[in-house]
Amino acid sequence: MENYSLSIGGAIGTGWEYAKKHGLMVAVIMLALGVISLLINKITGVDLDEYKAKVLTDALSRGDMKALTIFAEHWKNNMGSAFVSNVLSILIYTGFYNLALGLMSGRFTSIGMNVFSMPLTVYVKFFVLEILVSIIEGVSIMLCVIPAFFIIPRIVFAPIYLIDHPDAGIIEALTASWNMTKGNTLSIIGLGLVFIGLYIIGILCCCVGVFFAEAIMLFAFTAAYYQLRGNLQ
Repeated sequence: MENYSLSIGGAIGTGWEYAKKHGLMVAVIMLALGVISLLINKITGVDLDEYKAKVLTDALSRGDMKALTIFAEHWKNNMGSAFVSNVLSILIYTGFYNLALGLMSGRFTSIGMNVFSMPLTVYVKFFVLEILVSIIEGVSIMLCVIPAFFIIPRIVFAPIYLIDHPDAGIIEALTASWNMTKGNTLSIIGLGLVFIGLYIIGILCCCVGVFFAEAIMLFAFTAAYYQLRGNLQ
């Protein structure tokens, strides 16, 4: 069976071409997501600046149980707002992956709400898979930095594989990503470094450019997936 290799330049080039056509709308949606997340944090979170934190810490050191209650309420609200923000982010990125896959396959020709038209089970599996991937990445980093460079690149395509194959299971998605990336670890790391460079450039462009950079990365990542998907045949 032919082994398909990742072309970093090809992936970035494809990402740029699609970003020129659809990147502005994707960037606007990403910006809106960021604003919504900030609003959620403001509404549900507790405003605890450095001075207030010091006052509460001093009160706790004196055994003030009221300060403990305030701290507990702060962290409870923060956890709730973080959970809501993460769920919203996952919902959006599930749609983004579906959009990028659809545009490149010809299934979509423009951005619309139909990109979110997927079975609820897909969203649930995507949510669980994201948590599992994060755990695997965290454990690999804690064990040793070197294994992380060989494990993380091998499982990065599991979420997008799941969107591309809605009936697939979580383990199947992880296995597929592992198999399709065989022999391409260093290229995937290289692509990740290019993404970091794009992100930095986006920040330098008055920070607003980071959203367009993320649009380029979305399409480039999807292009990389399509390049390596042939290894599963």
